Amino acid sequence: MFKKIISAVVAITMVMGMCSCSEQSSGEPGSLPTASQYEPSQPQEPIADTGRGTVELTANYSFSQADSTQKNDADFIKGLNSFSVELFKNAVRTDLAQDGKNTLVSPESVAFAMGMTMNGANGNTLSQIQQVMCGGVDTDKFNRNMNLLISNAHSNNTEDSKLNIANSIWVKDNDNLVLTEQFALNCKQMYNAELFRTPFDKSTLEKLNGWVNDKTDKMIPKLIDRFEGNEIMCLVNAVAFDSKWENQYEDDDVRENCEFTNAKGDKVDCTMLCSTEKQYIQNGRATGFVKNYKGGKYAFMAVLPNENTSVSNYVSSMTGSEIADLYAGRTTEYDVYTRLPKFKFDYGAELGNTLRSMGITDAFADNADFSKMFENTDCAINRVIHKTHIELDANGTKAAAATAITMRENAAMVTEEPKTVILDRPFVFAIMDTQTGLPVFLGTVCDPSVQ
Repeated sequence: MFKKIISAVVAITMVMGMCSCSEQSSGEPGSLPTASQYEPSQPQEPIADTGRGTVELTANYSFSQADSTQKNDADFIKGLNSFSVELFKNAVRTDLAQDGKNTLVSPESVAFAMGMTMNGANGNTLSQIQQVMCGGVDTDKFNRNMNLLISNAHSNNTEDSKLNIANSIWVKDNDNLVLTEQFALNCKQMYNAELFRTPFDKSTLEKLNGWVNDKTDKMIPKLIDRFEGNEIMCLVNAVAFDSKWENQYEDDDVRENCEFTNAKGDKVDCTMLCSTEKQYIQNGRATGFVKNYKGGKYAFMAVLPNENTSVSNYVSSMTGSEIADLYAGRTTEYDVYTRLPKFKFDYGAELGNTLRSMGITDAFADNADFSKMFENTDCAINRVIHKTHIELDANGTKAAAATAITMRENAAMVTEEPKTVILDRPFVFAIMDTQTGLPVFLGTVCDPSVQ
């Protein structure tokens, strides 16, 4: 029965929202927010009627809220920390080569999207994802820890400080696409993913972007600009962060027309936020400070490389443990006089090549093994799309991230049939050395009647 329901659905997974768990799973048991909730504000063409409405593939399942007293496993934290820094280093390496472009990635958003994808992987494809994402942590442990991240984030949200996380899966409306029960179950219970069936046309694109816009508090209005025609699934994560400073800047702390020397060495004007902080960080390569947001669950950490050390050189040798150690080693022994520039920017990148360079290669190839995702369809990752937004000012910080992983169907296996070769048109020929496999002669026959 489940497979019959599943076969009628198209899913896309997004993990990036800022809505509470209760908001994501609201309604009567078995109900699902329909894709029509996320209508774009602009008029759109009528949607073709496929004879099927949006179906919740996991109507009999619900999100498993983690016990708030649990702690994340140490090996999970260490592994995800390493992944976060490696992802960041790859982004900075690319962007600083492009005239010092600002960079902002959300490793957590990528981890949620890849975590859902991991649940459909098998064999060497799975091993590569596990190794890169979290140092080899198995899927069950990864799921439990990601589930704890969602649960804790939402249970600690307040009016002044919140982090909302949302996930969704959109599957192409095709009877041949049958999600495995275990994949759907894991994505719903562990990631609270909404699952939609959709035609993957222009209307789907608009609804998907509408979902992202809604879950990121309108900070990322458009995640995907196009479908390439071969997508059968999209897994999406959305994250939205909005927190006020624990100690806000007063009007006298805001100074206009200050100078900032950019990556090219040019001086530019900026607005500086001035304060005395109580948390100082340093190692042999950098100094900085930590400034808390209200509630104390989140904090801003600024790391300034030593003079004569460029940001690119500093980042290139960063490690996950260095970032962890900097924060853990903060001291309150000193007053820290600080100036922090006010800033706001958007960032976007396709992360396929980055993830390949980090070691996830099979997932993108024709030999990808996602046999735990669909009952009867071979597929591979097509694109990994990542966008972020940040606003930092005297009141606090707003930030959002969204990650979409699109899946394509691999070429179907060709059934072996008898072969026929009739040389009745121009052809190429070779005389081969059977010992070496090299051609001794190569030629063409264009007209056998010519002497």
